[in-house]
Amino acid sequence: MRILILNRGSSSLKCSLYDLESFPSSFIPPLWEAHSEKLSFADQAKTLERLLHSCPESHKIDGIGHRIVHGGKFYTEMVFIDETVKKNIRFLADLAPLHNLADLEGIEILEKLFKGVPQMALFDTAFHHTLPESVAVYPGPYAWVEAGIRRYGFHGTSFQYCSRRASEILAKDLHSMKMVICHLGSGASLCAIKEGKSIDTTMGLTPLEGLMMDTRSGSVDPGILLYLLSKKGYSADELSKELYEKSGLLGLSGLSGDMRDILEKASNGNTRAKLAFDVYIHRLNSCIGSMLASLEGMDTLVFTAGIGENAPLVRKRICKSLLFLGLRLDENKNEKAHDKDCILSAPDSKVKILLIHTQEAFEIARECWKKLSRAR
Repeated sequence: MRILILNRGSSSLKCSLYDLESFPSSFIPPLWEAHSEKLSFADQAKTLERLLHSCPESHKIDGIGHRIVHGGKFYTEMVFIDETVKKNIRFLADLAPLHNLADLEGIEILEKLFKGVPQMALFDTAFHHTLPESVAVYPGPYAWVEAGIRRYGFHGTSFQYCSRRASEILAKDLHSMKMVICHLGSGASLCAIKEGKSIDTTMGLTPLEGLMMDTRSGSVDPGILLYLLSKKGYSADELSKELYEKSGLLGLSGLSGDMRDILEKASNGNTRAKLAFDVYIHRLNSCIGSMLASLEGMDTLVFTAGIGENAPLVRKRICKSLLFLGLRLDENKNEKAHDKDCILSAPDSKVKILLIHTQEAFEIARECWKKLSRAR
């Protein structure tokens, strides 16, 4: 079964083609993969068409899978895409402005290029449908709850893959593990996983809550927003642009939202780059602490996504803050580049530290195989 996967991130576009003869329990590399980063919204349609035209087996596709960021209360598992699904993706675009409209555009482009081929959507929010009400509900008026204003969480496809992969690497039953996964990329969030389920996460109603990111602020005092709106004459659109596109690493450093640039400039004495990095680490530590409390302990810490996989100093600083847990990082292993998933903890560490290369496209392909097989 040949399955084409489209994964559109906030600043990247990835296409992968898998050939799955049966349901895969372990990672299988794609037949073909193409990737483009740091795209503006306007560039993505043309880039997508160019990438797909380079796919050598595009005329032999049995199904197409999409990673969709926000599914709200509508979806807790993969679904076939129809007009109702498209309508709901558009309806939720205000809550994921960097993602949902781009996702919808991708669906419509592929409808034209692959007429009659079934398309399926796996929503990042679906993995977090197990969040307890005490975690999901905001402490505002109860009318918010009735209106569906709640914490949904994101990066669920990555968390789903990495939790299962961690279980595989350590040869432990997933349902026996207490795990914190740090998905640190352009967008970043944490997930606390207990008994194989998401019980807490840092993103909420939108992908803006939680950790400091490349250009996103993460959580801020809501009083700041009220002050800027009422006293400084900001419009809602201006405020949204600052929070999503002009904050985070870029906003504090004034240089770049790319962690590689921040680390380089900070090491050369740039004080604003150092400030941006220090705030990033502080807020990451703070949020990990909240995940630990929800789990009532931790036996596994996972780093994944662009920064998590490729920034040894970030991992080192975080692990240093967690020494009180008996967590020990093997610093020699940590400093090396790793093409494969690996254990980074020292032999005497009470908490296993893993570096896992997230495989969201593969996770979507697995779910597509199940969906298509059941439909036949």
